[in-house]
Amino acid sequence: MINFSCYLIQKAFVKGIILVVVLLPFEQVLAQEDQIVLKQAQIAKGEYLFRASGCQTCHTAEEDKFLAGGKAFRIKNQGIVYSSNITSDKETGIGNYTDEEFIRALQDGVGHKDKHLYPVMPYSAYSLMSTDEILAIKAYLDQQPAIKNKVHQEDMVFPYNMRWAIRAWNWKNDTEGHFQSNPDKSAQWNRGKFLVEGPGHCAYCHSPKDWSNGRASTNDYSGSTYNGWIAYNISSDGDTGIGSWSDKDLQQYLSKGYVEGHGAAVGPMAEIINTSLSQLSQKDIRAIVIYLRSLPAKEKGEGAANISPTDLENAEPSRSHGSHLFAALCASCHQQNGQGRQGEYESLWGSKTVTLTKGTNLIRVILEGSELKDSKLGIFPMPGFKDGYSDQDIADIANYVIAHFGNRNGHVTAKQVKQERAQLKLQ
Repeated sequence: MINFSCYLIQKAFVKGIILVVVLLPFEQVLAQEDQIVLKQAQIAKGEYLFRASGCQTCHTAEEDKFLAGGKAFRIKNQGIVYSSNITSDKETGIGNYTDEEFIRALQDGVGHKDKHLYPVMPYSAYSLMSTDEILAIKAYLDQQPAIKNKVHQEDMVFPYNMRWAIRAWNWKNDTEGHFQSNPDKSAQWNRGKFLVEGPGHCAYCHSPKDWSNGRASTNDYSGSTYNGWIAYNISSDGDTGIGSWSDKDLQQYLSKGYVEGHGAAVGPMAEIINTSLSQLSQKDIRAIVIYLRSLPAKEKGEGAANISPTDLENAEPSRSHGSHLFAALCASCHQQNGQGRQGEYESLWGSKTVTLTKGTNLIRVILEGSELKDSKLGIFPMPGFKDGYSDQDIADIANYVIAHFGNRNGHVTAKQVKQERAQLKLQ
């Protein structure tokens, strides 16, 4: 009887061992699958934050070298900085970055081997992101192809060529750390503030700079210059900012880059919409609009002229050299009434770019061209006219456009166009 009991116990023990041996790999498989799901979720989150942060716009100089760096950024009175290679290449990219080094780079501006990064990299804004959010971006970047591309060294004047001096800039322009929600505001407002002040780093372009090229917070979002372009006033001022825009118009502009009565985005703003803002959810775009609406009004610069297509259609014809060039080169797409032949993306009436008297952005877009991308409708390109036309030709076109669409006297000179051409050659 005892032997039989022992037999039953041994049999049950053996069955238990077999069951454990069978089930253990199954549990391991489930655990591995859970890790894969978590990793995929982290990568997806990282891609969204990567888009919201506009990384592609700065770190891709050539379309076939995604994130391989090399784009030139001119810092007033300091010199030129080139964006770094952020692919996973171990020799020329960030393939050797540890998680801790990547976090430190995005939050403190200190890269691999304690190398201080120039603040053209918006790490003071990225510091509002959490450690988990930053590591999610790294997880996404780790999945992108490694591209070997050694970028140019910075060309900075003394004392800005001494990277240790960046510590003084960091001390002066210190941020408050991770994002903190305001309990007195709505969830949408807080989300909008996080996107605008953090990943989107909108103030880096749209807020004036102080003597150190840091953010001059006294005139936040009242407009500034960025790499030769004018970043417009986006405060709530009704004349010079976005106070007169409807919520619907703002949402469409940020999502698609164009809206009738305000024109189309050009230059860096067009790039940001193509690679960043157009990739965000409508819910997040709405949150951005809500936050922008709450910014204090800052009256600065010129406002856009708002002459209706009907008035433009009935305007007295001009016989200037610029008007003839516009008729030959531009009117077939944009039309004399500024409505655009094929859609709102060609619309000019009400646009700041074509009605501000200095014509800074207008010159650049005539020379360089521009491009907007629509996920459903495709690419809307405008060619540049830097080749085949003299500096005086470009100035004449610009001044005619300002006069016709803005009813203002343009101040564009051939000398100004020549300077812009020289800047383009350095890029």
